[in-house]
Amino acid sequence: MPARKKKSVPQRWMHRRPPLTPMREPLTRAEVLRLQAHMRKHGPASLTMRQHNAIWDFLFETPESQAWLSDMVTQIQSGQQAAQPWNASKK
Repeated sequence: MPARKKKSVPQRWMHRRPPLTPMREPLTRAEVLRLQAHMRKHGPASLTMRQHNAIWDFLFETPESQAWLSDMVTQIQSGQQAAQPWNASKK
């Protein structure tokens, strides 16, 4: 049986990338989008923990996030009330 030929396509080696350049503060929507685009392209290890936390903090403070959270709280409370026995809700 002949020896297996070597692949002609070089394999990609995964190298840990250095963290992205320092983020501009205060964080703006454009800066968050830039950091997210970099993370999508180079992987989550390409951002520092501080950059990850800054993205989450910014997204948490947006009005649409607050509206979504209040809607989820309402749905959860409705589900909890619906799961209670009928007599327990009269107390």
